[in-house]
Amino acid sequence: MEKMPYQPELDRATTMSTTATAATTTTDWRSGLPVLAGSNFTLRELRTDDAASLLAMLTTEEVARFISPPPTTVEGFERFIAWTHRGRLNGDFICFGIVPQGMDSAIGLFQSRSLEPGFGSCEWGFAMGSSFWGTGVFAEGARLVVN
Repeated sequence: MEKMPYQPELDRATTMSTTATAATTTTDWRSGLPVLAGSNFTLRELRTDDAASLLAMLTTEEVARFISPPPTTVEGFERFIAWTHRGRLNGDFICFGIVPQGMDSAIGLFQSRSLEPGFGSCEWGFAMGSSFWGTGVFAEGARLVVN
């Protein structure tokens, strides 16, 4: 995956709430991402309580070698999640958490960054825990995000 624009060294404390509702259904993605349903998972906006799961899933050597260096602490992932929410509010970044059926926390993510206003063109990336590789979640999730 190409380097995504999150730079933890530029992160600053924020007072913005980072708890999203699980049942977002609005078509105005700047106010909250829709929940997209796959056959055995959902894609939804990341929540602060996903930080520990993302740390466990995305910092293993097997996964981290394919992505930009992930945060190394729960607090770092919490700051990353807050940053994704600010990017969505600004209209230039979207980040969906991947939540398998029967689980409450995200095991990975799909993210997209606008390269020109209105997402006329964008770059995207994904990462997920290696125990979910080969399950079809990527292929189906990618179609949901692109559509």
